[in-house]
Amino acid sequence: MRITKLIVGILMIVFGIWLFVQAITSGFLGLSNYKNVAGGVIGILLSMLFLAGGIIYISTERITSLGGDIACLVLMIIAGVLGFAGGLYNALLLDGIIALIIGFGFFIWHIALRNA
Repeated sequence: MRITKLIVGILMIVFGIWLFVQAITSGFLGLSNYKNVAGGVIGILLSMLFLAGGIIYISTERITSLGGDIACLVLMIIAGVLGFAGGLYNALLLDGIIALIIGFGFFIWHIALRNA
């Protein structure tokens, strides 16, 4: 689980940076209508949540308690809700689904390992 948390944490940071660049280019450089700007703001918030989640996973990779997983679960639930709301504006629905899979996946996996 330790190596997986490290790899997923790094991938979340890379995905957060990619999402930030995507939100800036499609959301703010295309200021033609309100939907693009709202999608860009939601994309920037999602990128910050993914960056924070990746940093938490990297920094808590050696810790066996549930603190890091609970913090990331909360961040990913917020990111999932924002992604579903952003799905109305841009293609952020997939980002919300990815956030929920990562958050719940690690939390359930950690619970299952603790109870085994």
